[in-house]
This record gives sequence, C-alpha cells and structure tokens, in this order.
Amino acid sequence: MSEPTTTPEYRVFDFVITTGNTIKSTATITLGGKLGKTVKTRYGDGPIDAAYAAINKALRLDLNRSFEGSDGQKIKEFWRTRNFELTRFDIRAVTEGKDSLGETDVTLTYEGHSADGNGIDNDIIYSAIKAYIDAVNKLVFAIREDIAAYCKGGAQ
Repeated sequence: MSEPTTTPEYRVFDFVITTGNTIKSTATITLGGKLGKTVKTRYGDGPIDAAYAAINKALRLDLNRSFEGSDGQKIKEFWRTRNFELTRFDIRAVTEGKDSLGETDVTLTYEGHSADGNGIDNDIIYSAIKAYIDAVNKLVFAIREDIAAYCKGGAQ
C-alpha cells in the first residue's frame, strides 16, 4: 500500500450551517480536491453531524470522479457497503475568554484503517470540521487503493 502524501488532498473552502431547537440542522460544505470543488448539503442531528454528512457525500462524489473510466454502477455498489466510522470525538476549550480557541480531536476508521485528526479554531464547529478533514486526508490513500481494487474485481 502506498503512503499518504504530506500535502492534504482535501480542504474545506467554505461552509454554511443552519441549526436551531425547532429545525433540523443543515450543513452546506464546499470541499476542494485535486479535481476541483464539490458542494454538498446534508441534514444531521446537530450542526457537526450535518457537516460530517455533507463532507462524506462530497468526498464520495470527488473520489468517484477519480475513477470515471470505471463502471459507475460498480462504484455505487462499492459505497453501499463502506463508510467512515467516527470512533472518537473530543472537543474542548484550549484558551480562556470570549475569543477562546476550541480544539477537536477525532478518530475515523475505514475498512480496518484508522486515522486521528485535529482541528483548532475560535469557531468550535469549524474546529470539528478541520479535525474531520485532517483524518480524512490521512485515510484517502487507503480509500483510493480500495476503490481501484474493487473496480478491477479484486476486493469485495
């Protein structure tokens, strides 16, 4: 298996979160990758859950574009049985005061691979998004290899 690159493959260009106690949380994320930007909107049980769902959908679409020469149906089948699992989520203030920084640590697993992500920002939701993207970037090499093997008829 090849090693991940040191340059992050994905980054969040912007995001919009709508949340409240009487509405379903919604996140619209613009995810940038080597093939351009992908914008996706998803709902969630809170603003961070919605943001992670939007990132997952945008990531899947971008990765699918990487394998355009492959059977599109086969790639759809691939994603039906695979997903990221958030196995750790820690959020805390690292400074004090009204301009305090929030830090988020996450662990994502994907098909036996695991990666830790970290994010720091004065916006705690953005901190959580940064941590998730950090972990995704550490897992993306394994995902690409898994898709390639699946499209060639190897891994099931």
